[in-house]
Amino acid sequence: MIIAIAHNKGGVGKSTLAVNLAANLRPDIIIDQDTHQSMVILNKLREEPFNVVTSNNRAELIGHLKESDNGKLILIDCGGFDSDLNRVAIAAADMVIIPANDDTTELIGLRNFDDVLASISKEMGTHIIGNVIFNRTHPNRKRFEDVESFLDNSKHMRRMESVIPRRKEVPDALRFGQGVTENKASKHSIASREMQRFAEEVKTKLNI
Repeated sequence: MIIAIAHNKGGVGKSTLAVNLAANLRPDIIIDQDTHQSMVILNKLREEPFNVVTSNNRAELIGHLKESDNGKLILIDCGGFDSDLNRVAIAAADMVIIPANDDTTELIGLRNFDDVLASISKEMGTHIIGNVIFNRTHPNRKRFEDVESFLDNSKHMRRMESVIPRRKEVPDALRFGQGVTENKASKHSIASREMQRFAEEVKTKLNI
């Protein structure tokens, strides 16, 4: 099973979500496709490191992805840009998760990425659906009318039920390379419950 966290817009919290999802799902392999290698760096802060690998070329990436054929759960942190390697990762994924913020430029980024998903779908002869999760939003905001209207008419994106608001506990836990559900100071927090709901939604969609 392969999960890709992807968006060609930077600063939406892909690596942060990847750490927190990994803390709940415990993937066998995490593939860091970000040029900044955020997962590699964060993994060095952990007392119990994840199995994080990188791919410098298409052959290496495909080699890692083929581990899913052996029953391995693979989580991919894609970089915030469009590239051949990121497209390979997205095409191979059983689930694509797209973090989206609530700022005014988000619609531009989602429209661009919707075009990318359409292009990959056409090239692969399939129909890729990206699962949009609102991330780093204001804690009191529940509705995202402009983006929701776009998603209602998108052929390649749909909204997840989970919402991940901005919480102090998330960056605090990240200082140790941890997700909020495993950090001693935050594992009983609201942030932890929100991340748990997100992870459960992912597991339900993938039937794992």
